[in-house]
Amino acid sequence: MGRSFDFSLDLIIFLYSSLTETLKYKINSSTIRSKEMTITLQKLTKLLGVLCYLTSILYLIELFMPSDLLRLIYSGIAFILLVSTLFFLTSVNRLIVLALIGTGIICFYIEQTSILTALSGFGENINLLSLFLLIPIIGTFMSTAGYLSALKHTVQSNQHKSGQHPYRFSFILTGSISILLNFGSMAIVKRIITESFSGYQKKKLTLTIMRAFATSMLWSPYFVNVGLVLVLFDLSWFDIGGFGFMLGIIYIVYCAIMFRFISFSDDPRIEQETEIETDKQVSSSLLPFFTFSTVLISLSFILDYLLAVKMLTIVSLLAIVLPFLWAFFTRIFKTFFQDVTEQVLHSFDLLKNELAVFISAGFLGMAMASTDIGIFLSTVLFQASFDSVFLLSLLLIIVATVLAQIGIHPVIIVIGIGNALSPDKFGVSPEYLALVLLVAWTVSTQISPFSGQVLMASRLMEQPTKIIVKQNFVFISILAIILTSVLYGFNLLGWI
Repeated sequence: MGRSFDFSLDLIIFLYSSLTETLKYKINSSTIRSKEMTITLQKLTKLLGVLCYLTSILYLIELFMPSDLLRLIYSGIAFILLVSTLFFLTSVNRLIVLALIGTGIICFYIEQTSILTALSGFGENINLLSLFLLIPIIGTFMSTAGYLSALKHTVQSNQHKSGQHPYRFSFILTGSISILLNFGSMAIVKRIITESFSGYQKKKLTLTIMRAFATSMLWSPYFVNVGLVLVLFDLSWFDIGGFGFMLGIIYIVYCAIMFRFISFSDDPRIEQETEIETDKQVSSSLLPFFTFSTVLISLSFILDYLLAVKMLTIVSLLAIVLPFLWAFFTRIFKTFFQDVTEQVLHSFDLLKNELAVFISAGFLGMAMASTDIGIFLSTVLFQASFDSVFLLSLLLIIVATVLAQIGIHPVIIVIGIGNALSPDKFGVSPEYLALVLLVAWTVSTQISPFSGQVLMASRLMEQPTKIIVKQNFVFISILAIILTSVLYGFNLLGWI
């Protein structure tokens, strides 16, 4: 009996040990497979990141060396990128992208468009995608060169001398550097302010920065929306840039008036001790920063005035050429090249949503342009606005804002409207309609829970997007009426 018990106990121990080892092996095997899949996925996304930039470079080459083959190649790569994004998007975004593609295919089918022509539609928005991919290289260079550290150090030094004005300073700084740095400016300014100032409210400060960011959206040639309307209506930046800048000034005055009405239920005042960095490696001179920025902006406008190519192309080329040349002559080329390489390799993972939207919207836009839908929509909208240019303008802004609330990206809205509507049908100039769409984009992104700046502000504020949307609702409602009235006034005066 004792031996039988011992044998049974040994058998149980043996079976338990065997089962444990088997489970460990399976878990380890599963872990190994999971790690292998993760590594494979990382390699794949890095390869797709390289393809993003390759597509942009091929597009820029094709502009100066026109070739149907090159256009088909980068359009084909764009199609591959679009299909790849579908595996990484949320269900809602995937549904929107598939709806855009499906609608485009139907339009091409009705018009009996050839397959090669339809394929080239996937490369229709590579110009915008190039701007979106290449402009961040400027910010990478500024970071590598130490310009942003110098800016931070200078702010810390001067704020002790000139006193505390965190909101005013953050608005001015964001409005200035956002011209070149786009969304990156919001995070940069927030960090500079929080490390250099005391006596501010976190939510109020973040909302101020977000509103300041929008000043550049009305006129800066380094923004996608400005480049988009220039392409849609075949305009030069000088055709609308001055009017956009005037709208930006009006917007700044409006923000200053509305600042006093910013109020969050839970937004305690932050008091902290700030210290000035004494690291000898950090240069406090902003001369290199101002020199680089001045050369970049000056070359953009000069070349746009002298050359026949679009501002969007000039800005994209300068974003590649100037930082690399500057890095070479300032002897930081190796470090800068490494930083850009990292940026390229991680670009697909960071920008997959934008890639999907830009490529699919371009495909739909080209498809719509091949149909007579523009005449139909123009007639319907003009009738809906009672033949009033002012009401039509306001209606376009309202439609863009409402669609943005349900996740329709502004690039889709602007491309859809731009390709569908005919300025002549409304009795307005292309410049006027382009500026209306700029206002529509600016207003809609200030209140859309899916827009880049609202999402960025939400992360910086550590609050849900609905808090920002609620705070901005009255703000943008009045803004839409003001900017539309100003544009309509320009139209009545015969300026545009």
